[in-house]
Amino acid sequence: MMIRQCAIYGKGGIGKSTTTQNLVAGLASVGKKVMIVGCDPKADSTRLILHAKAQSTIMQMAADAGTVEDLELDDVLKVGYGGV
Repeated sequence: MMIRQCAIYGKGGIGKSTTTQNLVAGLASVGKKVMIVGCDPKADSTRLILHAKAQSTIMQMAADAGTVEDLELDDVLKVGYGGV
């Protein structure tokens, strides 16, 4: 299986989060395995995919756990619409 990576970037307010969420939802609906890695501290890139649940950032989770090294993948990985 070939892995493809795609980056969506640009200035604020141009629809990056909306485009990202619709793109991954479409890919998931045709059976593709998709993962979003969002760098926005507001977690906008994952809000709709995760059914509008407010998400903690990695930095918040690390502060609660002590350090980033104290986090496990299962602590930070969230599954949303279509397995995304």
